[in-house]
Amino acid sequence: MTVELFKELLFSPFGLALLALLAERWFPWPEQWHPFAVLRLMAAYMSGKVNKPDRPSSQQKIAGFLALMIMLLLVLLPAAIVFAGAEVSLAIGWLILFVSLRQQTVRHATHMAEQHLSKGRKNAARTWLTRVTWRDCDLLSEHGIAKTSIELRATSILESRFAPLLFWCLGGPLAALGVRVLAELKEVWPTAQARYRHFGQATAWLYAITHFLPSFFLSLFARTVGLFRRNTPKIEPLKRNPVFPTILLSWLQSFSYCHKVTLGGPIQAAGIRISRQRFGGRPAELLLTQAARWQRLWQGFFITCLLIGLFTLFIYRP
Repeated sequence: MTVELFKELLFSPFGLALLALLAERWFPWPEQWHPFAVLRLMAAYMSGKVNKPDRPSSQQKIAGFLALMIMLLLVLLPAAIVFAGAEVSLAIGWLILFVSLRQQTVRHATHMAEQHLSKGRKNAARTWLTRVTWRDCDLLSEHGIAKTSIELRATSILESRFAPLLFWCLGGPLAALGVRVLAELKEVWPTAQARYRHFGQATAWLYAITHFLPSFFLSLFARTVGLFRRNTPKIEPLKRNPVFPTILLSWLQSFSYCHKVTLGGPIQAAGIRISRQRFGGRPAELLLTQAARWQRLWQGFFITCLLIGLFTLFIYRP
């Protein structure tokens, strides 16, 4: 392999994505300095200013749509200007992807929660989960803690890994950043909470559109793998949930089917109980020690896909 060919493969979309994926895993960006921490603060501050509960639902929906457009503009416009005007656009694009792949926060919080739960410290486990989810975790049982931790890991596989990588390959760094920003805003303005029931609808709608393909492909692969495993639970027809993203439920159902672990079921948000479809399998608390290994397996799957892409470029290079 010549030096020119090596550089061509390294700086290809697959090569840069592979480097960003490995860099985020082994050299994570400190949470307090990460741009998404600022994004969340800005989104929370904006919603506090414009989302008034006493306003009609129609005005809340309009305010949510305008807030979404402003947040996307504030993030994507500067990134587009820097990316288009930089002499090292490849480096800027790689940095944008690196930022979009942030998973360290959820990975660390769920790991700490699982460690505390294994030692019987439920309150500490609940506290760690509260840091990375809008759900009420104060009264979670051992089963609830385990199920929430696994669901957060599964969600991060979709939102922090596959969706940005897919949009990076299809549309470049700005597409990857945009789809990740939507996932972040969906967490800040969850429609499952009564406060954001109308305000977050525009974000939830755009999230469902952008994450349809990533969820479909990832779920398809998970269900295919599940077909070759023994004693996999039966897949029930998916029931639509008015306040919980159907796209996300579809992925959790497929993840549950693939790993034979029970997920879903009711949750609480801001003191209100929300019904969700339950996905059958073995009790989550019995499989919690395997959750980190499952996440590494999916990481290996993404790396394998990128390596296949690089090999294809090597074979069919012009």
